[in-house]
Amino acid sequence: MKKISFILIFALLLLGSCNKAAKEQLASLQEQKSTMESQTAQLPSAGEPDVRQEVTIEFENDFYGIDAGGSVSLHYTLSRPATLETVASGSWNVSIEASSGTEGDIVVSAPDPAQPEQLVVEADFASGAVSSFILPVMLRRPYTDASSPRLEAMAYYGFHDHIATAENFRKLAEAGITMITVEQINDWPLHLRLAEEAGIKVVFFINWYARMYENDPVHYKGLDEIVNEAKKYPALYAYQIQDEPSALEIPTLNISKSHIEELDPDHPVYINLHSAEVSMAATMTATYEQYIRYFTYDCNVKFLTFDEYPVYETGVHDAWYKSLETVRDVTREAEIPFWAFSLCCREWLRADPSVENLRLQGNINIAYGAQCIQYFVWMATTGTNYAPIMPDGTYTTAYDKCKAYNRELHNREFIFADADVWKVRHAGIGSYAHGEYLTREDLPGAIDDMSFSGDALISFVNNGGSEYIALCNKSWQQKLPVKLSLAQNVFTIDREGEFTQQTPGVKSFVIDEGDMLVIKWK
Repeated sequence: MKKISFILIFALLLLGSCNKAAKEQLASLQEQKSTMESQTAQLPSAGEPDVRQEVTIEFENDFYGIDAGGSVSLHYTLSRPATLETVASGSWNVSIEASSGTEGDIVVSAPDPAQPEQLVVEADFASGAVSSFILPVMLRRPYTDASSPRLEAMAYYGFHDHIATAENFRKLAEAGITMITVEQINDWPLHLRLAEEAGIKVVFFINWYARMYENDPVHYKGLDEIVNEAKKYPALYAYQIQDEPSALEIPTLNISKSHIEELDPDHPVYINLHSAEVSMAATMTATYEQYIRYFTYDCNVKFLTFDEYPVYETGVHDAWYKSLETVRDVTREAEIPFWAFSLCCREWLRADPSVENLRLQGNINIAYGAQCIQYFVWMATTGTNYAPIMPDGTYTTAYDKCKAYNRELHNREFIFADADVWKVRHAGIGSYAHGEYLTREDLPGAIDDMSFSGDALISFVNNGGSEYIALCNKSWQQKLPVKLSLAQNVFTIDREGEFTQQTPGVKSFVIDEGDMLVIKWK
């Protein structure tokens, strides 16, 4: 009985001790709970609205555009006092000039060249809350300096010796021409010197020398002599050794091509190819794709060029799109550029050059990714009686039309020069046979829908982190009405290179004959 009582007393004492410890622990937990509740009073509870969103920052515009090398000032107001700090990454410069706790200016400057950046500011409040805001600044032009990549414009078939003058080369540059071909003529060094003075590059035709070497590579030294002399001229860009060869000529062409590359590894060899419009007898391949692949890989060209003149009075030849679809796919896979042609002279059955059809030819070519537009022919020659310049040195209205389009071409080179055209689609009742048809799944998040009252080509372009869509009118004779449903702010870019802010909603546009409307959203 005494033993049982002792145990009971001990148990009661232990229980009292436990109750005291539990009470102390409970009090400690309650104190911690109160502290945590105080610290988290500004934070959202699960399922509750984020109270930090009650803090707002407002700008005068929905978004702002900035060119590389430029700056823009964003006036802001805060819904309650806060200290702002920048969290900008990259090489952009962001500075804050506060005029009060709730108002001020944020000045953003972009380097030249520039890449798109996500610009952020943080608002620190006296309560300890921190809110982050993305600045509504979009990079419009990624570069502005003259050393940036260019879209080239070539005068194919340049001048005879008697009109190879400094004035005529100056007029080339004034017309936006950046390249010219020089034939196998008596005074070719004069042409290369004048081209250098005008800032124009030269593709030097040495076809005859290449043929002679291919026939007798052991004894013929003429190819060595002309290449060793020509490579000294700064204006030299490339050597042409053949025009419109068949695939069967590749082994022979590789003989002269390899030798030229040994003599002069700094200047590429130019071989111009057929279009998909010609027969299998001309290409000597089963398909046009096979023809293009042979020259891309077996001939190992540094860039691919093909000629096609698709603009007829009756319309546009469908083979043009087959050529472009094939050339774009193969060269993009091989990671080499391609060049294309525009007809700028009078030729049988084809339409005389106009600003509208020159615009169509150039715009469709660059929308597929062409890096050089080659004007055929610049000087009237056999089979033509009208071109930008006549053999006697007089200029025609074709010169003015090429000059007008080249201005548009160079206005848009910040979009297309060295760009990745990663997708091309078609829309309209006449476009089903030209390539893949546009679906809603093709559209980026910035655009909910688009519709066309005519035939269109849609080019998806990535250049330096910026994203563009080019909407091209596939007619040089009719305008193209377009309706866009925009999900977010974008810029539209016209042929002058001018940006216009477009806010969300349904917008209507009319694209001129042969023209394009470019949309930028990133």
